[in-house]
Amino acid sequence: MTVPSLTQFRRRPSFARLLPGVLCALVVAMTGQLLAADSDKTAFFKSRIRPVLVKHCYECHSAKSKKVTGGLLLDTAGGFRKGGDSGASFVPGKPEESLLMQALRYESLEMPPADRLPDNVIKDFQRWIQMGAPDSRTEVATQRVRQAIDIEAGRKFWAFQPPRRHARPATKNADWPQSDIDAFILAKLEAAGLQPAANADRRTLVRRLYFDLLGLPPSPEEVEAFLNDPSPNAVESLVGRLLESPQFGVHWGRHWLDVARYADSNGSDFNATFHDAWRYRDYVVDAFNNDKPYDRFVIEQIAGDLLPYDSDAARSEQIIATGFLMVGAKMLSERDKEKLRMDVIDEQVDTIGRALMGLTLGCARCHDHKFDPIPTRDYYALAGIFRSSITLQGESQQYVSTWKPSPLPAKPEHRAAVKQHTLTRKKLTVSIAAAKKELTAARSLARKLRRGENVVTIDDVAAKKVGRWKDSTISPGYVGKGYIHDDDTKKGEKSVRFPITVFKDAFYDVRLSYTGGNGRAGNVPVTVVGAQGEKVVILNQKKKPTIGNLYASVGRFEFAVGKVASVTISNRGTKGHVIVDAVQLVEVDTAGNPVLSGNEVDARKLAAADRAVKTLDEKVKEQTEWLKQLNKNAPPALPQAFAVMERKEIGDCEIRIRGEHKNLGPKVPRGFVQVATARLQPPISDKESGRRELAAWIASPTHPLTARVMVNRIWYHLLGEGIVPSLDNFGTIGARPSHPELLDHLTIDFIEDDWSIKRAIRRIVLSRVYQMGSNDNRQSAEIDPKNSLLWRARRRRLPAEAIRDSMLFIGGRLDLTAGGSPVAGLGTLVTTNSSNDRGFERKTSSRRSLYLPIIRNELPTMLTVFDFANPDLVTGKRPVTNVPAQALLLMNSPFVMNSAEQTAARVLATKPESELELVNQTYRRVLCREPTAADASRAIAFLNSARKTKDSKRSETEAAARALSELIHVLFASSEFRTLN
Repeated sequence: MTVPSLTQFRRRPSFARLLPGVLCALVVAMTGQLLAADSDKTAFFKSRIRPVLVKHCYECHSAKSKKVTGGLLLDTAGGFRKGGDSGASFVPGKPEESLLMQALRYESLEMPPADRLPDNVIKDFQRWIQMGAPDSRTEVATQRVRQAIDIEAGRKFWAFQPPRRHARPATKNADWPQSDIDAFILAKLEAAGLQPAANADRRTLVRRLYFDLLGLPPSPEEVEAFLNDPSPNAVESLVGRLLESPQFGVHWGRHWLDVARYADSNGSDFNATFHDAWRYRDYVVDAFNNDKPYDRFVIEQIAGDLLPYDSDAARSEQIIATGFLMVGAKMLSERDKEKLRMDVIDEQVDTIGRALMGLTLGCARCHDHKFDPIPTRDYYALAGIFRSSITLQGESQQYVSTWKPSPLPAKPEHRAAVKQHTLTRKKLTVSIAAAKKELTAARSLARKLRRGENVVTIDDVAAKKVGRWKDSTISPGYVGKGYIHDDDTKKGEKSVRFPITVFKDAFYDVRLSYTGGNGRAGNVPVTVVGAQGEKVVILNQKKKPTIGNLYASVGRFEFAVGKVASVTISNRGTKGHVIVDAVQLVEVDTAGNPVLSGNEVDARKLAAADRAVKTLDEKVKEQTEWLKQLNKNAPPALPQAFAVMERKEIGDCEIRIRGEHKNLGPKVPRGFVQVATARLQPPISDKESGRRELAAWIASPTHPLTARVMVNRIWYHLLGEGIVPSLDNFGTIGARPSHPELLDHLTIDFIEDDWSIKRAIRRIVLSRVYQMGSNDNRQSAEIDPKNSLLWRARRRRLPAEAIRDSMLFIGGRLDLTAGGSPVAGLGTLVTTNSSNDRGFERKTSSRRSLYLPIIRNELPTMLTVFDFANPDLVTGKRPVTNVPAQALLLMNSPFVMNSAEQTAARVLATKPESELELVNQTYRRVLCREPTAADASRAIAFLNSARKTKDSKRSETEAAARALSELIHVLFASSEFRTLN
């Protein structure tokens, strides 16, 4: 078709006059089509998209939501287009590139989280985005714009202010305070119109000191020594001795292990054994016993492997210290290794925050912290440090991640011994393998040569059985598919008859196949029926078969063609298992040698092959025994630690938008928490992970939190409540300090005393505040019912370990051996996860509770009932419950009963001269006090009653011991025994 030119139109004036109208009509028609299309798209949105948003999305993503999830508003067109924390919701016209479609399909995020939308609805959203995502809504978003975190304003919060020295407050009662601590406490008491309680009596105080410092009760002799010490420095001297006791580190080390979430296994999905975690536990005990400065203690646990050292011992200690970062539970079977890596980092960052700084840093993984001035970028600044370190490396089995032990320094002679042992063992193992290979070849040759013998073999499947015989393949070395045995039952009622058919009249060597061993019968009757009649032979199945390790000969017998013949094995008169496998007949000459058919086999070759089999078999046995002895006398394995390592690839970490490990945002330089940092952050080396700088920053005397948090923990363990009650949270939603000036005062003293934990403890326990009695005062209780101002000592229940250890100690059974692995006998897994596995079997132990194996998912019952710390979490303050299970355990536990019996035996061994003296000694030993007159009267009556109801089989002495153990059992179950006043 030819398009008319403009001149042609001019030559046609009539058409020219019509053109404007035609064009106008065309434009109108096209506009109408476009408007109709837009109307259709709008209708589609209104009918197919908006109802879904209203029903499934507005609850969390609208201006009326209590909390707008992910910063995403879907109730306005503008909010929908803008998107939320994860970025734009959609790309118009490109559904496959739209985050919304990924979320609806559950490919990344999962929206709505309650349940996936039907496929037809998801296709509607896909079509809507393809249309260009038309949205006719004109509403304006009313949701307030989230304000950026103001770091400078955040630094004004009390916890982020550096501690400062406060003058000792003046008090009306100038005589009561013995220290600055007392003055700070008394000033607040007087302001509230309260007076401190009287001092605790000396028996109460000595028991309190022993339990608070050692976790053990004093012996009666130690109590008497303290009571009879007239020195004005008696308390100070006792505290000094207790602080120097090795048991101090055991007790106070346990406090720290609660915070460090220590365990000897992983728990979680794959309960792998932490074979070397015990070294970290012992490091903690030694650190407390040696009064390692707390700042150094912190630095070593974060970056010990990066610190300089002047000896192998120091190097080992520093590497082991980083076990702090390793002992948390991990989802080892997670197949998405990048997700696992970020989850492990999250656990480490959260632990660093709660344990050392009292901050919930983990809350900033997905978004800016909701309450504290900690932006998400601070979280990922820290994450980059731990992402540049190695925690998990390799797999213990397919898809299951594991860790690589860190080698520790060892003496040259130790390394040489291990190297020599390894080489010798390798050579011997190679030699045994070669000998076994030669033995297999020699046996094969012998079998090949014997094919020329006239041999008849009958397997047990062709035999006639009488009685019930049990099929088995457990013991290797049998003919056919297996063998049978009598199950060592129904003796005299079972037999197996092998019918014999020969193709040549001749003499035959009758051989029986069986698997020998100690559990077998040594007198198995074998009845052979041949050409010359019947004969019974006795076979000793305890001995292993001598012919090719498979057959044993029972004699030479004549058999004839066509005559009935058989070999019958019975369990008559036997003791042990009777084994039946196969019967073999080998034709022999008059000298008993096998008769070979024709000239196919050279008899000399067969004899040589048999000699080779014998020689090689003896060689394998001999070398196997050598290997056994070599392993038995092996030098100790080279030491290794459960510790972190530096990663070769050092780098910063991208923000994971909404915490999704695949949803990458901008990269954040490695760094620290801004609100707790001076205006200029210390630089981080680009050649190391940054753990060294992080450790120095946390342990700095200018850090506003580190020393405060530790001093508060010490105060809690001695006074029963922290100055800041929320021990692991000093943030906005944590509790406020009851005595902020005192906390600052103690913190500055702690730092100036070279971060000495022992000196901080000494300072507190020598105060009058610590030494007060716990008697109630109705008037004071009405003013301060929670005793927040400390007008009296708090009554406290003993920790679970102290309850258990005390029973052992009082009964004279406590094993004070220090250190060592509690999981040495376990494999890669605590349990094998097989159907026959009965789970982790806890062995009886008399060691201190600190040294019991702490197996996640299998914690000791005695400890968990009394609120042992959950090793999956940072636990600064254990819960204290009072539940029936505790009373039931104390009443029915064999451990408690046995401890009571042992204690009774100790008391009776002193041969008390009277009933009253017996009761007095019992109370002194169990409760560290003399019984009252009422106590003594009731106890004597109880003993007399218990003796009268004695078992007739018991002697009077046994009845007296039994009665006393029952009295002690009652005292163990009493609330007084497990409570500190």
